[in-house]
Amino acid sequence: MKNGYLEKGDTIGIASPSWIVKSGEYDAIFAAIESFGFKVKPASNPYADGWGFAASPEQRAEAIHELVRDKSVSLIFFGGGEGADDVLPYLDFSLIKSNPKLWMSFSDGTSILNAIHFRTGLPMLYGQCPSDFEKRMNPYNQENFMTHVCGIGQRRHLKNSRWITLTPGVASGELSAGYLDNYTYLANGGWIVPEDKDYILCLEEHQMFFIPEHVSDELARLENSPMMAHCRGILFGEYSPEPDGKLLSRLTTLGRKHGIPVIYCSDFGHGEENKAILEIGASVTLNADTQELIYH
Repeated sequence: MKNGYLEKGDTIGIASPSWIVKSGEYDAIFAAIESFGFKVKPASNPYADGWGFAASPEQRAEAIHELVRDKSVSLIFFGGGEGADDVLPYLDFSLIKSNPKLWMSFSDGTSILNAIHFRTGLPMLYGQCPSDFEKRMNPYNQENFMTHVCGIGQRRHLKNSRWITLTPGVASGELSAGYLDNYTYLANGGWIVPEDKDYILCLEEHQMFFIPEHVSDELARLENSPMMAHCRGILFGEYSPEPDGKLLSRLTTLGRKHGIPVIYCSDFGHGEENKAILEIGASVTLNADTQELIYH
């Protein structure tokens, strides 16, 4: 690793805190990652299933700690599923802070990313998961990986969809991001504790999981959380292949109520094509008038 970025030949450690890995399931994924010039090291207990749908939270936390302690691992990489919130009480944040590495995950895994960031200050990468290397590493997603993980080219948000400005304005702050259902749990459960600063939220939810009415409830939970007083703008990711009118209306209402810029796009989230990477902890400006997310 050089200057905080991954290089060819570096080792990517793979954990599975939200999913049971079946024997052979990751073989093609590992081969795909290795084809990009990286080494792969899975945690030693990938097939543990103490809870039936996942390993016990203690086992899952220890798998993460194993990769944290491993000096050869540069990036700790895992996907989503269910159950990451169970792991949080068992994470050793002091160990994690004293062994800084790159971290990247997606969906349910963002609970772990955000808990670590708000307790250690370490930057996190949100937007891709290991299976994307096998199934979705199109040119756009590959450019995102090379830009934000490997530091190749200009550091910027890469657009690959139509941006819809719901409420206008320009705002700056620290980028905070994640899957909305998990994010609102963390924001109301004491895991996300905002500092006395401004934040730009990059959030997403998907119709495969919840109807717009439930997403509205999730947004209400966000509005009732301590984070909302520090939120200065929202970029919302793909909810459905075509923008959903009910969701756009709800996001517009939120933006007007709080006087903040809100934009909807399909650059990141659970869509099949676009897997933009967002840098949790980065200083950014969200410009709803020019439809840009600018890194500083």
